[in-house]
Amino acid sequence: MKKSLVFLLFLVTVILGFSIFFGLYEVKFFSSRASVSTSSFSVDNSYVFITPLRARANGQEKIRLTVFILNNQGIGVLGKKIFISPNSALNIEAIQGLTDSFGKAYFDITSSATGEFYLEIKADDITLADKAHLSFY
Repeated sequence: MKKSLVFLLFLVTVILGFSIFFGLYEVKFFSSRASVSTSSFSVDNSYVFITPLRARANGQEKIRLTVFILNNQGIGVLGKKIFISPNSALNIEAIQGLTDSFGKAYFDITSSATGEFYLEIKADDITLADKAHLSFY
């Protein structure tokens, strides 16, 4: 009985020791790998989506402009202010003007004028390589 109690105490101590060791190891080495960056971003990795590609120029149909700001490792960058070049023919509504933890910001755009429009996108006053091409008919 005494031997089994000592063995059980030893086993619990070993398991607890391994749990603490590997827990601290994970915290130290793995916690920063998938963290959200709030600093620099990559102009080449960042990109712009529009959907749908075309909309009616009735002032009501919306085109959703989505911007992804990513760092060199493809991880979203949090808290970047997105600027869209103004155009008097377009009504640009910022739904989420600051990037979230995925690096995503999005805008709804309407127009009463027909035509094709190219919009320059900036994040923290740095122009992205992609431009948004909108078409209203």
